[in-house]
Formats: sequence, C-alpha cells, structure tokens
Amino acid sequence: MSTLAEIEAAADALPLEEKKKLLRFLESRVNGDGATRGPGDLAKFAGALRLTEDPLAWQQRVRGEWEHGALGSRRVDGKPEG
Repeated sequence: MSTLAEIEAAADALPLEEKKKLLRFLESRVNGDGATRGPGDLAKFAGALRLTEDPLAWQQRVRGEWEHGALGSRRVDGKPEG
C-alpha cells in the first residue's frame, strides 16, 4: 500500500471502531500527542496573563449594561434607532 487511494480504500473497508482508532492515530500524528493535552487545556497559559477584573464579573457587568441600554440603543445593523 503506497498511494493515498490505496490507503483510503483500505480505511474505507475498516469497521467503524477501527476507523475511529485510525482517526485518533492520525490526529496524534498531525497535532501531537493528544493524551498529554486535552482540547480545552489552558494550563500552559497559567500566569501568562494578569487580568484587572474577574472575567465573570466583567461579563455580568457588560450584560447589565446591554440590558439597561447603557451602550446605546442600536439596531442589529449598527444604526441608531429612531
């Protein structure tokens, strides 16, 4: 098996579980070892950024401004209402 077409044909003939295993194998070759790094692993950024405000507090404050119209009343297209 040396051409991509041959490899694709062989992969197509595999049972579903074997296809999933092959997919995980290929992903690890392309993206690095997935066992050491999950999709949402932000540990490598720990301490790299200092925030002046708690993200949840910021989100609640901004949502409150939207609800109370402090950011101005605008339509979806960005033009003022009226």
